Amino acid sequence: MGRAERLLDLAELLRASEGTTVLALATELGVSERTLLRDLATLRERGMPITGEPGPGGGVRLESDRGVTAVHLSLAEAASIWLAARLSREASDLPWGEAARSALAKLLGSLPRHKARELRALCRRVYVGPAASAATREGAGTPPPELLGHFEAAFTAGLGLGFHYRDRHGRKSVRRVEPHGLLVQSPLWYVLAHDIDKGEPRMFRMDRIARPRLLAEHRFSPNAAVIEAQLPDDAHLKPLLSR
Repeated sequence: MGRAERLLDLAELLRASEGTTVLALATELGVSERTLLRDLATLRERGMPITGEPGPGGGVRLESDRGVTAVHLSLAEAASIWLAARLSREASDLPWGEAARSALAKLLGSLPRHKARELRALCRRVYVGPAASAATREGAGTPPPELLGHFEAAFTAGLGLGFHYRDRHGRKSVRRVEPHGLLVQSPLWYVLAHDIDKGEPRMFRMDRIARPRLLAEHRFSPNAAVIEAQLPDDAHLKPLLSR
């Protein structure tokens, strides 16, 4: 488990309990008590109102009368905030990039447990890499405005996606795919898909897609192997959330 995911799980455990102990939390997360104390300190630094009482009858608790109030976010809204914070972190020269990370921890700490689980599963399918090269950006076009909505719906709900496609050589084809993953190399993004008709993994650049449509009759379950088979061999590629 990566540290970002562990911090999110720790916040969930604190919210779900009126009081617990460092030992119980460390055992639940499979870490040492020293590591758990460091994680608690990190959450406090990011604004979570965590208090502790030593001795018999003491423990650790999240104060419910102050701090971040639960926010009713949809899965898509939460994922968009996570992606925006990650992109701001990748741009090291961007003002308030570090503040975006702490704000994200506070906001996600207010999510219900089931929503947090769904968010983690979704973010593991999104990879962020270095920004696209100047040459690639210069040759990029603009995707159809309806593509974003159709992709988000298909990616989140596990639905097929159909579209017309023009490859880098200008060849045109009609595709039906399962969008298992997403690769972001700002400002471009790529669909990491399983081609339904060809039965093979395929990558599609967003600005080469036209006339997108949902295939509501086709459902699929995300497959990590489909995603990993298409990721470029680049050490800088990382998922939004570590496994």
